[in-house]
Amino acid sequence: MQIVPLTDKLYPAWDRACREMDEAWFWHTSSWLEYTLHYRPEMEPQSLSFMVLNDNQIVGLCPLIIETQQESGRKIREFSFGNGPCPAPAVASQHSEKMRKKILTIICGEMDALAARNNVQRAIFRSSPPAPAYRAGSEQPHPLQRFGFLDISLATQIVDLSRNEDNLLSDMQPGHRYHVRRSEKLLCTEVFDASNISPEIFDGYRTLHHRAAGRVTRPLITFEMMHRWIREGTAILARASAKEAMGYALFTVYKGGAYYSSSCVHPDAGPLPVGHALQWAAMRWMKQHGIYSYEIGIQLCGLAPHALWSEKEENIAMFKREFGGRTVAFWIGEKFYNGQYCRSVLKARLDAYLSRAFSDSTLVGEVNNGKKEL
Repeated sequence: MQIVPLTDKLYPAWDRACREMDEAWFWHTSSWLEYTLHYRPEMEPQSLSFMVLNDNQIVGLCPLIIETQQESGRKIREFSFGNGPCPAPAVASQHSEKMRKKILTIICGEMDALAARNNVQRAIFRSSPPAPAYRAGSEQPHPLQRFGFLDISLATQIVDLSRNEDNLLSDMQPGHRYHVRRSEKLLCTEVFDASNISPEIFDGYRTLHHRAAGRVTRPLITFEMMHRWIREGTAILARASAKEAMGYALFTVYKGGAYYSSSCVHPDAGPLPVGHALQWAAMRWMKQHGIYSYEIGIQLCGLAPHALWSEKEENIAMFKREFGGRTVAFWIGEKFYNGQYCRSVLKARLDAYLSRAFSDSTLVGEVNNGKKEL
C-alpha cells in the first residue's frame, strides 16, 4: 500500500472516492477542506490530508488539518477542523473487515508519524451521521479506540424524511407543530438550489448574517464557497419573508443526507416563527429531492467532563429535538501526543465538571462525627 499526500491536483480523484465510500460525507470533500482552511486564518491552518492507495486504487482517506492555538503564552498545535473535530478517516466499503482494519491501521500510523514530525499535541476526530455507513444509528463501536483515542462521544438528532409529511408533523412536539402551521399563514418561504439561486439572493443571506451577528463573523471567501456549494448542488438556502426577508438557513445536502449548517434571523423578527418556517420548508424540499436522512444537530444527554453546556446551548438543542426524529449517539475521539498537555486539558475539564455537578460544600467535604467526607 502507498500513502499519497493530498494536493489540489488530486482533488477530483479524492472527491470521486468520497462519493464512493459509505463512511465519507460532504465533510470529507475538498470543498469542506478548503472551507476549513479559510474559516479561521488566525489558527494558521495547514492541510496534511492524505490517501492510501492499493494497486493504484484509493482505499482510504484521511482529512487532516493542523491548527495552532495560543494557551498561556505558548502555541498548541492540534489536528482539528475549525477548532472542532476532523472528519474521521474513511475506508473503502467493499473490502473485508480484515482489510479495512489493515487500512485503518496504516492511516493511524501515518497520522501519528505526522503528529511527531509537526509537534502536534492532540488529534480530534468525529464520525459523520448523515453518511450512509452511520444512518442505521449507533451500532458501530468506536473505531479509533484501539488506536489510543479517548471516547468523548456526544449525541445528535436525526429526522427520517422517508416518512410522509403528516407523520413528520405528528412527530413534532405540539408547540412546534402549532408554530409550523402558524408560519404558513404569516410568512412566505422559498428554497433556493442550483436551479434558482442568484448572487442577489445569496447576498441577502450574507448581509442578514452579518446584521444578526452584529459583526462579520468569518472571511468573505467562506460565504463565496457556500454560494458555490448551492450552485453545485451540495447545499440549499431557505428564506422566510414577511414584507422583507426575516431569516435564512443553509443546509448541506450530499449522498441522500442533509445537515443543518447555518442560519440567521432578522433582529426585528420578534415573535414570528421564522426558525419553524425555515426548517419545515427545507424538510419538504429535502423529501421532494431524495434526501431521507436529516441531521438537525447536537443533543444533550446529561453533564460529562467533556460536555458542559450553557443554557443557550441547551435551549438550541431542545429547539432542534422538538422537530422530531430520534436522538442517536455519534462518536468523537481525541488522542493526546503530549502528557503534560493531556494532564492540563483533563484537569481543567474535571475541575469545571465538579464545579457544575456538585455544591462547594460537597466538594470541600463536611465534618460529620469528626470525619471528613466527600
